[in-house]
Amino acid sequence: MSTVVMEMAVDQPATDEQVEGMKTAAETCFEINDVLRKQTYLSSDRKRFVCVCEARDVESVRRALESAGIPYDRVWAASVF
Repeated sequence: MSTVVMEMAVDQPATDEQVEGMKTAAETCFEINDVLRKQTYLSSDRKRFVCVCEARDVESVRRALESAGIPYDRVWAASVF
């Protein structure tokens, strides 16, 4: 398994309902694609998200996000040190 990071920025601050909706939409798609969400960070202004996952590869995360209808700016493999 690899550590994969997803970054997303939005124009308007995300509401609690939007955040919960993304989480709910992602759960099944992540499970189907063998993606385990480790941590999700939301900036103080609620306009930027960073999600750290464990997955086979970057494509698994991209596929899961696209299936869930969650937009993203970047998805990249990371090393933990």
